Amino acid sequence: MDDRALADVAAWIRLTPLLTEYLPHTARDLRPSGLTVLLDEVLLGARSVLVECGCGTTSVLIARLLHRRGFGHLLSLEHDERQAAFVASQLRREGLGHVARVVHVPLTQHPAAIGKAGWYAPEVVHDEVSEYVDRFGLVDLLLVDGPSGDDLIRYPAMPVFHGVLAPGAAVLLDDVGRPGELTVMDRWRREFALRFRTQDSIGYALLTP
Repeated sequence: MDDRALADVAAWIRLTPLLTEYLPHTARDLRPSGLTVLLDEVLLGARSVLVECGCGTTSVLIARLLHRRGFGHLLSLEHDERQAAFVASQLRREGLGHVARVVHVPLTQHPAAIGKAGWYAPEVVHDEVSEYVDRFGLVDLLLVDGPSGDDLIRYPAMPVFHGVLAPGAAVLLDDVGRPGELTVMDRWRREFALRFRTQDSIGYALLTP
C-alpha cells in the first residue's frame, strides 16, 4: 500500500464520526485525505460562509459538520442536474436544508472563461451568490472541485468570487496533480496574489495579507 492509500485509510478513520450512513463516493469527490484537510480548515479557521463549486458526498459531510458545530452555511453550485438533485434530496432528508443549499447551474459561455471552456451560467451565479452574501456575509472558504471538463474550465472561479471573498479567506483547489489545474493555480497565483501550499492532490491557497 502506497503513502497516498495509507493517508486515505487514516482519513476515513478520522471521518468516522461524520459517516452516520452510507453515501456514494465517486471519482469526482475529494479524496478522503483531501476532505480532512478541508474540514480541518473549516474548524481551525472558524469558517462560516462556504461556497463550493461542484457538489457531492463532500457537500453532505460539510453540512453535517456545520450542523454539529452549530454555525455556518454552505452554498454549492453544480452543473450536473442529477447530481444536484441527489445531494439536495439527501440534505433535505437529513434535515440539513437550513445549513446547506445546492443550486443546479448549467454550463454556458462565460466572459471570464479561457477559450471555449465555459463555466457556470453567469446570471444564475450572480443572483445566487449576491443573495447568499447579503444574507450571511463575505465568503471565507471557497472550494473549487468543479466543474469537470476542459483543462482550464475551473479558472473563472477566482475572477468571479474574488470580489466577495473575506479578508484571509481560504481557497481550496482540487486535482492540482492535473496539468489544467496546475495552470489554473499558477494563473491565480500571478493574477490574484495568492500563495499556495499543496498536499497530495489538494492545492490549498490563502489570500496574501
